[in-house]
Amino acid sequence: MSHTLPDGFSLVEGIPEDRYPEWLGCWLTTLATPTDPDPAIVDFHRQVYPPERAIAIQDNHGYGATNTSLDCDLVLPGGATVPAALCTGGSCHPTLTRRGLMTIMLDRVYRRAAEEEKALCADSPSEWPIYQRFGHGPAVWYEYAEIDVRRAGLRDDVPGAGIRPRRVTGKEAQETAQRVYALHAAATPGEVIPPAAFWDRLSTEPSSPALETTLSLSGPGGGPRHCAAIENRGFVSYRITPGWTAEQAPNGVLKVIDFLAADSETAGALWRYLFSIDMIGEIHVRRLSMDDPLRWWVTDARWMRNLRRDGLWLRLLDVPRTLEAREWSADGVLTIRVHDARGYAAGTYRLEVDSGVGVCRRTTAEHDLEMDVSTLGAIVLGGTSASGVHRGGRLHARDPRHVRLWDVMATPERAPFVSYLL
Repeated sequence: MSHTLPDGFSLVEGIPEDRYPEWLGCWLTTLATPTDPDPAIVDFHRQVYPPERAIAIQDNHGYGATNTSLDCDLVLPGGATVPAALCTGGSCHPTLTRRGLMTIMLDRVYRRAAEEEKALCADSPSEWPIYQRFGHGPAVWYEYAEIDVRRAGLRDDVPGAGIRPRRVTGKEAQETAQRVYALHAAATPGEVIPPAAFWDRLSTEPSSPALETTLSLSGPGGGPRHCAAIENRGFVSYRITPGWTAEQAPNGVLKVIDFLAADSETAGALWRYLFSIDMIGEIHVRRLSMDDPLRWWVTDARWMRNLRRDGLWLRLLDVPRTLEAREWSADGVLTIRVHDARGYAAGTYRLEVDSGVGVCRRTTAEHDLEMDVSTLGAIVLGGTSASGVHRGGRLHARDPRHVRLWDVMATPERAPFVSYLL
């Protein structure tokens, strides 16, 4: 499966500081988002995606392909974390595709992750087919929602009545969001804890529209960022695009950027606040968890237009470590055979769960379930149904009851969710 670099190309691991803008430009331009010359934009990316972690392949024209992996922790069902390599920054110039460059860089990412004793790799691929063939599977799903505020409405019994958020800015907004996220993430499987520099965007004053777009994470359009908080329990940030109907009635669009709540009462209070903002016709939410209570808090959920999207993909490197670290919802014993063309996860494993605690060891026994490592990555958090994957032909079982047992054991109390995809 490995490839050899073509003549005239070399692999660079660790980008020199003076060439970081070139590396960033190669990555973003390939994704059709040319980097802005604003030094503040380059600096934001430099802090979140450090040059020393960056990888590139170059020829005599400069960098032609890029990748990187960040040190991070993945939250598992039960609240435990495992060290992970967050893979991102993958790009290849159109003139250099189909020459094995991406394979070479990803193989280096995997080897580095294994050397650093990471349990798995996590990523959010730009295209579905690319990373699946490298052993990644869609483990976390979410919904993008567009809400007609007037028609959907909120029920009177939504939690949080009487709790009023207050405006926060600058350093206070950054520190509040970071504290609330820590509380939220501890109870949410699938969260990939971002680097500390990621939160700097909330205390940075944009010097240009391009920087505002970069820091808001919400794409172009809209006015300045607004932030509101509830003590250390909740945080929301948003932008508003003004709009008017043909009759000159206000019809603005509010784009939610950050929505963090430590409990249901706080989440309800934040939604009460957002639905009460004047001159708003629609609220657009970039990410809602698959079991978010908002759809039960509105009076008419048909006025929430939801689009299901795949979020976080996982690629296991150390199967026993990952399966033993998570909490299980039911007891049982399963023997699982895993195929991995790159070898990291290949083998047959016996998983024994007692009182929610799993013990996983290699075995030579006959397997109950058989799958590719990408399928195991998809189902390991319980956010993707093994039964559905089985019906799709991506998982094989000696007895269908083994598939149902996995789902009973693996499905967590709370649907896996990821708030931020870097």
